[in-house]
Amino acid sequence: MSHTVYISVNEINKLQTDIMHFVDQWVREQKTPVPQKEIIVCMKAAGIKDFTTINALNSLLHKGYIRRAYTISNKTFYVQLRRI
Repeated sequence: MSHTVYISVNEINKLQTDIMHFVDQWVREQKTPVPQKEIIVCMKAAGIKDFTTINALNSLLHKGYIRRAYTISNKTFYVQLRRI
Protein backbone atom coordinates (compact mmCIF):
# COMPACT_ATOMS: atom_id res chain seq x y z
CA MET A 1 0.00 0.00 0.00
CA SER A 2 1.39 3.38 -1.02
CA HIS A 3 1.20 6.34 1.35
CA THR A 4 1.22 9.95 0.24
CA VAL A 5 4.02 11.97 1.77
CA TYR A 6 3.36 15.69 2.02
CA ILE A 7 6.28 18.07 1.58
CA SER A 8 6.48 21.80 2.23
CA VAL A 9 5.50 24.03 -0.71
CA ASN A 10 8.93 25.63 -0.43
CA GLU A 11 10.41 22.43 -1.77
CA ILE A 12 8.99 22.79 -5.28
CA ASN A 13 10.74 24.79 -7.96
CA LYS A 14 9.38 27.39 -10.40
CA LEU A 15 8.57 24.87 -13.15
CA GLN A 16 6.69 22.66 -10.69
CA THR A 17 4.83 25.73 -9.40
CA ASP A 18 3.89 26.70 -12.98
CA ILE A 19 2.61 23.19 -13.62
CA MET A 20 0.55 23.29 -10.43
CA HIS A 21 -0.99 26.63 -11.46
CA PHE A 22 -1.90 25.13 -14.84
CA VAL A 23 -3.39 22.02 -13.19
CA ASP A 24 -5.36 24.17 -10.74
CA GLN A 25 -6.74 26.35 -13.55
CA TRP A 26 -7.63 23.28 -15.65
CA VAL A 27 -9.47 21.63 -12.76
CA ARG A 28 -11.48 24.77 -11.99
CA GLU A 29 -12.43 25.37 -15.63
CA GLN A 30 -12.71 21.88 -17.15
CA LYS A 31 -13.66 19.91 -14.03
CA THR A 32 -11.84 16.87 -15.41
CA PRO A 33 -8.48 15.22 -14.82
CA VAL A 34 -5.68 16.97 -16.72
CA PRO A 35 -4.24 15.14 -19.74
CA GLN A 36 -0.45 14.91 -19.60
CA LYS A 37 -0.37 16.10 -23.21
CA GLU A 38 -2.05 19.39 -22.27
CA ILE A 39 0.50 20.04 -19.53
CA ILE A 40 3.36 19.33 -21.94
CA VAL A 41 1.85 21.60 -24.63
CA CYS A 42 1.45 24.46 -22.14
CA MET A 43 5.00 24.13 -20.83
CA LYS A 44 6.39 23.75 -24.36
CA ALA A 45 4.76 27.10 -25.24
CA ALA A 46 6.80 28.56 -22.36
CA GLY A 47 10.00 27.08 -23.84
CA ILE A 48 10.27 24.01 -21.58
CA LYS A 49 11.32 20.72 -23.20
CA ASP A 50 8.99 17.69 -22.99
CA PHE A 51 11.49 15.62 -21.01
CA THR A 52 11.95 18.40 -18.44
CA THR A 53 8.18 18.70 -17.99
CA ILE A 54 7.82 14.94 -17.51
CA ASN A 55 10.59 15.00 -14.90
CA ALA A 56 8.79 17.83 -13.07
CA LEU A 57 5.52 15.86 -13.19
CA ASN A 58 7.25 12.81 -11.73
CA SER A 59 8.68 14.98 -8.96
CA LEU A 60 5.21 16.39 -8.17
CA LEU A 61 3.87 12.82 -8.08
CA HIS A 62 6.58 11.82 -5.64
CA LYS A 63 5.98 14.88 -3.45
CA GLY A 64 2.22 14.24 -3.27
CA TYR A 65 0.93 17.28 -5.15
CA ILE A 66 -0.69 15.31 -7.98
CA ARG A 67 -1.50 11.69 -8.76
CA ARG A 68 -2.22 9.76 -11.90
CA ALA A 69 -5.97 9.53 -12.35
CA TYR A 70 -5.80 6.87 -15.03
CA THR A 71 -3.94 5.80 -18.13
CA ILE A 72 -5.90 4.72 -21.16
CA SER A 73 -4.68 3.94 -24.67
CA ASN A 74 -1.26 5.43 -24.01
CA LYS A 75 -2.70 8.67 -22.52
CA THR A 76 -2.07 9.69 -18.92
CA PHE A 77 -4.33 11.96 -16.88
CA TYR A 78 -3.55 13.65 -13.55
CA VAL A 79 -5.63 14.90 -10.66
CA GLN A 80 -4.63 17.49 -8.11
CA LEU A 81 -4.13 16.36 -4.53
CA ARG A 82 -2.94 19.65 -3.08
CA ARG A 83 -3.22 23.29 -4.07
CA ILE A 84 -0.32 25.68 -3.76
